[in-house]
Amino acid sequence: MPNEKLVFAQSVEALFVRSLGPHLTSEGRRRLREVGLDLAEPLRPAYPLEQWRTFLRVAAPDVFPRASPDSAHFGLGERYVQGFRQTAVGRASMAFVAHLGPRGTLERVSQSARAGNNFNETRVKQLGQREATLWMKDVSADNPFFACGFLAEMLRGSGATDIHVEPIAFDGTAATFRLAWEVAARRPVAAAVG
Repeated sequence: MPNEKLVFAQSVEALFVRSLGPHLTSEGRRRLREVGLDLAEPLRPAYPLEQWRTFLRVAAPDVFPRASPDSAHFGLGERYVQGFRQTAVGRASMAFVAHLGPRGTLERVSQSARAGNNFNETRVKQLGQREATLWMKDVSADNPFFACGFLAEMLRGSGATDIHVEPIAFDGTAATFRLAWEVAARRPVAAAVG
């Protein structure tokens, strides 16, 4: 299908192999295999979005058994970025994010998300120096907190601290988020004493 929404293998690798791999139980791995993700086999080039969502539904309670669904999805979003950072493309991308700072990072979220799928779009509206709203066309999950975790971890990588990300609208596919952050103080460089 030419317009099918696809999540690329590098996203599946980042989350399920690199980040969650050591934390999945044998039951979780069995359930993922039943829904089409056999982590003992080579990954396919891409997976339909609905299948990716099923993978998330299986992994959330397996990796975060005591967490609420919102907290578990937030954790999966964070882990996705952490796993992405372990790939060659991710290391380069996250090094770039560190130089952009929080505002520049938010402006590039759409490009970052599109590296992992063929469908995402975002729009950012700056509300102040350290506050913005971000609309995301498709949050790639049944729960908008997956995107909250993704956005929080991206901001953390850009040098932000005291990060707050919350969904303020969600229609089952698209969502709008309110983001606020502080910027870590940089230590002054000591002048060389000669």
